[in-house]
Order: sequence, then C-alpha cells, then structure tokens
Amino acid sequence: MQTGNKRGGSWRRQAGAGGGHAGTANRFLDDEEQYGNVYEHIVVRRLFPYLKPYKWEGFVAITGLLAYTLASVLFPLLIQIAIDRYIIPGDLDGLFFISALFFVIAVLGAIGNRAQIYYMARVGQGLIRTLRNDLFAHLNTLSMGFWDRSQVGRIMSRVTNDVNQIQEVMTQGLVGTIAQLLTLIGIVAVMFAMDWMLAFATLVGIPILVLIVSVWQRFARDAFVSVRQAIANVNGTLQEDVSGAKAIQSMRRQERNIDEFDEINRSHLDANIRAAFLSGIMMPVVEINSAIAIGVVVVFGGFRALNGDTSAGEVVAFLLYAQRFFEPIRNIIMQYSELQRAMAGGVRVFELMDAESDVVDKEDAYPLPTITGEIKFDQVTFEYVPGQPILKDIDLTIQPGQTVALVGHTGAGKTSFVNLVPRLYDVTQGNITIDGIDVRDVTHISISRQMGVVLQDPFLFSGTVEDNILFGRPDASLDEVKQAARVVGADHFIEMLDDQYQGEVSERGANFSVGQRQLLSFARAVLADPRILILDEATGNIDTHTERLIQDALNELLKGRTSIVIAHRLSTIRNADQIIVLENGEIQEMGDHNSLLAKGGVYTRLYTMNYASLDDTKSLGEQSEEIKA
Repeated sequence: MQTGNKRGGSWRRQAGAGGGHAGTANRFLDDEEQYGNVYEHIVVRRLFPYLKPYKWEGFVAITGLLAYTLASVLFPLLIQIAIDRYIIPGDLDGLFFISALFFVIAVLGAIGNRAQIYYMARVGQGLIRTLRNDLFAHLNTLSMGFWDRSQVGRIMSRVTNDVNQIQEVMTQGLVGTIAQLLTLIGIVAVMFAMDWMLAFATLVGIPILVLIVSVWQRFARDAFVSVRQAIANVNGTLQEDVSGAKAIQSMRRQERNIDEFDEINRSHLDANIRAAFLSGIMMPVVEINSAIAIGVVVVFGGFRALNGDTSAGEVVAFLLYAQRFFEPIRNIIMQYSELQRAMAGGVRVFELMDAESDVVDKEDAYPLPTITGEIKFDQVTFEYVPGQPILKDIDLTIQPGQTVALVGHTGAGKTSFVNLVPRLYDVTQGNITIDGIDVRDVTHISISRQMGVVLQDPFLFSGTVEDNILFGRPDASLDEVKQAARVVGADHFIEMLDDQYQGEVSERGANFSVGQRQLLSFARAVLADPRILILDEATGNIDTHTERLIQDALNELLKGRTSIVIAHRLSTIRNADQIIVLENGEIQEMGDHNSLLAKGGVYTRLYTMNYASLDDTKSLGEQSEEIKA
C-alpha cells in the first residue's frame, strides 16, 4: 500500500494521473489500461480448443448468421424486381408472388438471426465457463511467491472483467463484425452486378471516410484508454475506502476522503465526456457520407434512368443499398474499440494462465508417506529478492513430537522460517527434510495433507460453522466436528447460536469476534489431525481470558505432534521443549525458557522488553534468583 504524503492528503493520486494503484512486479498485471490490436492471432488460436466442444452449436450459429446476412442483402434486390417486373407492368399476381417470397425470406432471416444469437450465446457462455474454471484451477496451483508479487484486485479483474470481455467478443463483437463485413461484401457485390458505374459513383466517398476513420482512431484510442484508467481509479478508491471504513472513521477522514473521491470521480466524468465527444464525431461523418451516397444515387441514378441506362427499380434498390451500406460501417466503427479491449483482455488472461509457480513438483515426485514429524534444516538460506537473504545458514533438527517456539524482533525471519516447512517457498540454498525426505522430492499436496497451519488472523469462509471446521477434512462426520470444537472450547459459543453448527458465517467471519474466529480455526486444525502443526502467532489476537480457556486444549493438541509456534505471549512459548531465538535471519540462541534467561543474552532482552509484564507468575528477578539457586 502506498503511504501518505507529508500533509496526509491525496496519497492515491501519487500512482499516476487521476490516481489509482501502483504497479506490481507482474507485467501482465500492470496492463490494466492497455488496448490491443483488433486481431490477436495468439488469442484466437488459444481460444479454439475451448470452442471444440461446441462445434454443433457453432455450425448452427454460423448457418443462421449466413441466412440473416443473405436475407438482408436480398431485400433491396426483391424490391427492384417487384418494381421493374410487376408494379410498373401492373402484374398483380406477380406482385403477390414477390410479396410472399419477401415474407418467407424475412421469416427465414429472422429465424437465422435468432439462431445465431442463441447458439453463439451458448458457445460464448460455455467457453467462458470452461476458461474461468481453468483459470481458477491454475491460480490455485501458483505458489505464495506469485501472490506476494501480485495485487489481488488486478487478478480479480483478469478473472472477471477480461474473461467477460472475451465472452462479449465471442457472442457479439466478433460475430457482429463478421456479420457486418459479410453484409458489406454482399451489398457491394450486388451493386456492382446491377450497375457498376452507379456502384462506383455511390461509393466514391469511401476513401475519404477511411482516411477520416484512421485519423479519428488515434485520438479515440487515447480517449478510451483514459476512460478505462479513470474507472479503474474510481473502483480502486471505492474498494479501498469501503475496506478501510473503520480506519477512516476512527481517524475522522470522511470529509477529506469525500473531497478526494470527488476529484477522482471528476476525472472520470471528464474522460467520459471527451470520449463521448470523439465518439459523436464519427456518427455525423458517416451520416454525411450516407447522405452524399444517397444524393449521388438520386442524381446520377436518376440521370441514367432517364437515359434508359438503368431502371427505376434499380435506382430504388441502390438507394436502399446505399442506406444499408453505411449501417455496418457505423457498427464496425463503434465495435472497433471493444475488439481492441477484448483482444488485450485475452492476451492478459492467457499470460495469467501461463504464469508459472515458483514451487513446482519434480516429474518423479512421489507422495510423502505417513510421517513421525522430524524436521531438519540443513544449511538453509532463503531469499525473497536475490542478494537479500532473509534466513542465513540455518542448521536445526526438530525431533518428532517436539514443540519449538520461535521468538525474535519483527523482521527476524520467524514467518519465513515456518513458511519453508510446508514448502510454500523453496529454499535458496541447503535443504529441508521431513523424516529424512527432502520436501522437494515429494508432491506438494502430500506435504499439506500432513500439516496444519493456524494464522494470527484466521480466514473464515462464507457458509456454515460446520463447513468452516470441515475445511481441512471435508469427509469428517458431524460428531467429529463437535468433538474438535469441544477440544478447543469453541463448543460453548457455537451451541449458543440459533442454528448452532449450521449457523451462518458471513464474509471473512465478520459476525464473530476475533477470539471466536481463532477458536474455529483451532477446531479446524484439530479436526484435520496433522502430524506437524504450525501456529503463526495464533494466540496474538485472543484476549487473556480466552487464551487461558484454550491453553489446556492447545497442550492436548500439541501432544504427539511436532509443533512450531510463533507467539508474542509468554504463556504460549514458556512450556516449549525448545525456544529458537532468531535475529537478522540467524539463530542466535537455542534452549528452554529458564536456560535462555540464565544466559542473559538476546532472549533475556526480548523477555524483558516484551514478556516480563505478561508473566503473572513470577517477576524476572524472582525467576533469575531461582535459576541462580
């Protein structure tokens, strides 16, 4: 997150004109405002495998499209035949026949149009469902390193907005453009077949229109990009202010934030007005060209009809074709930017799909067998950024069933240490083994199945209380869920709920207190029955009363399991079998609570600063005297 400027004001605008988010280390996540080419071969090629299951629907849609296009092209021609062959000669029977034929073709065209709309919707929606499922599945395989470098909001934009853009192109934009082009080709072909001289005269303004469009497109592209940037800034500001509503109100920043949002929203308004102005320019240009073409047909066509070079029916048909000719041009111009945006979205979607995880199973990786829980760090060095080690030459063996507490100042490397055990990241140097097996030699999912992690800020999912406890072991019975809740003391508040274990959990568990959410996460860990348990400052958000209630349960939970604990509370680490003191990414001291206090080193300093006031049994002096005695 960006920090505020010196006056504590409009920090959002530092990201760029009009505000927004700072960039990330992921290039494809920094392309929010880019437009692509109207046609990207790589995107179309990658989409084809998703279209294969819908070949029949695609065939019906294309057939319907051709029928509708053919009907649109035939209507003026039928009118020309009706005028020249039946109306002027006074052939009433022939006129009824051509009218019936006109009606049949109109019905067939309508059916074709309906078919192409319906079946292209089926193709597009089916394609998007499969693509979004594949994208979601791929995101779940990416390592924590990827998420560290990424902004969740932009990834959400890839999965929702960009995928929707592809769907719109498949069901409307691309198909619509093809239909318009086919209509143009059909109209031009019929016009030249009827009277090539009149056709040339009718289309004389097209080169000028093409030149105007090419110039207009350069300005319009920038305007549409500005609109996309502006709405991204508005959405980003809304999301951040809604998420930070408590902080905003506690700091009494409502008026300042309202002023900032008004300024960002004003930028959005200005960008849209400019884009609307540029969009409005082309419509009069097309209409003027259409009027010129119609005028040419009236004057030049009328002159040729008077001279007997063409018929009155052909002049009327040319008037209709001239009118219809500019409709597809108008639609293509308006779809041009949509196609650009969709192709750029497709590029971003497939770049995200191609993103590689930093942690990948070997080809010959095998499932981790049932473990006893021995963990060994052998000369382990770890870096998030090359050349900046977070952990340095860590040598450590944790025996099965042993409880190890990690302590150290903020930034000492405690969380990085525990993240390496379940292989959320790969070590830079050295190796980590579990029961003598290198974690890189076994499948990642098999490691996760024998480990449990409880975080300081537990994440609860929307659903029921039972669903959340079942999260790590979905096949467990309700009795097992209740037993897990009893072990950690969560059953007391759960059974006070109206629906007890079927009680609803709102987004992120907002309808529960922090302590209750933590107890549910403990129950989740108990039910999963892991061989290795990691508590990442897991009691940091629990009040002293609640901590005392679950301390005995935690002791039971830790029995027989290898446990690594990060905690600020003394009660959580005092009874650990071994305490590891980390400082600047290195192990400075190891031992139990009393032996480390006796050394008078780093742990003693940490204890004096952070823990002594929390120790409700004996003072530091009293403990030191006991140790000396």
